[in-house]
Amino acid sequence: MTTNMAERSRTAETGSDIGGDDIIAGNVSKYTVLPAGYCGQPKKGHLIFDACFESGNLGRVDTITEFEYDLFIRPDTCNPRFRVWFNFTVENVKESQRVIFNVVNFSKTKSLYRDGMAPMVKSTSRPKWQRIPSKNVYYYHCPDHRKNYVMSFAFCFDREDDTYQFAYCYPYTYTRLQHYLDNLQRRNMDYFCRELLGLSVQRRQLDLLTITSPEDKTDLENSVMQKKIKIPKLSLNHVEEAGEVTDYGEEDVELRHSKRQDGRKQSEGTHKSIEAVVARLEKQNGMSLSNTSSPEEAFMETSEGMNNMDDAVVPRILYEELLRSYQQQQEEMRHIQQELERTRRQLVQQAKKLKEYGALVSEMKELRDLNRRLQDVLLLRLGSGPAIELEKVKPETIEPEPEVQKTFSEEANTSTYYPAPVPVMDKYILENGKVHLGSGIWVDEEKWHQLQVTQGDSKYTKNLAVMIWGTDVLKNRSVTGVATKKKKDAVPKPPLSPHKLSIVRECLYDRIAQETVDETEIAQRLSKVNKYICEKIMDINKSCKNEERRESAKFNLQ
Repeated sequence: MTTNMAERSRTAETGSDIGGDDIIAGNVSKYTVLPAGYCGQPKKGHLIFDACFESGNLGRVDTITEFEYDLFIRPDTCNPRFRVWFNFTVENVKESQRVIFNVVNFSKTKSLYRDGMAPMVKSTSRPKWQRIPSKNVYYYHCPDHRKNYVMSFAFCFDREDDTYQFAYCYPYTYTRLQHYLDNLQRRNMDYFCRELLGLSVQRRQLDLLTITSPEDKTDLENSVMQKKIKIPKLSLNHVEEAGEVTDYGEEDVELRHSKRQDGRKQSEGTHKSIEAVVARLEKQNGMSLSNTSSPEEAFMETSEGMNNMDDAVVPRILYEELLRSYQQQQEEMRHIQQELERTRRQLVQQAKKLKEYGALVSEMKELRDLNRRLQDVLLLRLGSGPAIELEKVKPETIEPEPEVQKTFSEEANTSTYYPAPVPVMDKYILENGKVHLGSGIWVDEEKWHQLQVTQGDSKYTKNLAVMIWGTDVLKNRSVTGVATKKKKDAVPKPPLSPHKLSIVRECLYDRIAQETVDETEIAQRLSKVNKYICEKIMDINKSCKNEERRESAKFNLQ
């Protein structure tokens, strides 16, 4: 099994460049998918695929990850460009194992999978076919697989001992059909007739079923023959020549044209068809064929006479109409191709502009970081002691001007700035029992050391905000300066200082950077700074209201 899997994996690697459909030779048979580099017996969770059964179709399985697999289906017989049907089983699953199957080489551009249809699934313990939920099914055009259409669906195995079977829709096998027709034929019903038309490419019989009353069988055959012959210039010689020109090979001629082995039945069918044509021509043209020696001669004379009639113009008119329609469609196709080319060029230009814009945005972020660091250096050189005392004396309740308030709210809402990691000992300066956080902000050294041992980002951010602003300032401020939408008559409060908010983010960033290096996790945790400060402001306001209620209650009691 391992050797077979290695051979199939090498075949898949060599065939990835030339297209997966060209190398699919047959259905997979108990094919075990093992992780890369694994040697040994398959374990639970190493899926085993099988499609070697009637109506099965699965030619190749490629492993993307341990949870995702690319499935290649085999094309129809004698039609390599038509790939739709799939039917396969999966076993050796693990309980609660989640997988994604991608059928990557569909040939249909339009499918009912786009409109809510879903594949079928059943298992050994649940033999009734069920549909996978449509929310787990996706049908899309994929440029990574030779621009084929891909149908992806997610599934979770729930029982380890079960064998699961997946199919395009409800399977109906050839054996089941033959059993049903045999049961009908054994009943010897007068209104049911079963005849053999021929054999398929795989030597399976093609049946013709006739369901009608016994007395109407002859009339039915005549009406069918009359409806089939609609071309005015029809002759036996033309039919024979067409049969000689068409070359499908000896075996293909027997299969596609369904030659009858019994010469007597073939001559009788031809005689009946000629009689039907003669009767039809007598009725339409009012011609008398009583002087003819045989129906064959009557048919030949009538066909030769029709060559000179006006009916011969009808095919030419149809041909001209079809030619005009074809030319119009070609012209429309050229216009569509031009529009597509124009749209493609516009998309390429827009992609270039977006790339340049992204480079400019990254440069702007770097310049903004550099500007803030320069401001910190200048404040340190100029001396920030007196400025801190003035800042403590300055009342925090003065509302800024409208333009300044708008600028503050925009900067406060911006959460995309993530400062570059700087070593803690180089960034924070200790002097006279104070710790300099940057931008002229100093905090008590003892409180700062107590803050470093605080557990959790929420508690750390809330305590740091109290250290920087104080509870008296926080209860009269908001993070963004925008009024809440929960109350109609809410009055907007002055926003918090943007540069102090940036200091809070930088401190939290330094704390997180010591715990993890995952940029996604860092960004996710930093994005909650505004939320933590809002919660702290709400807690302060709530405690103030409770204190006021207690004071009012004491006053009422007195």
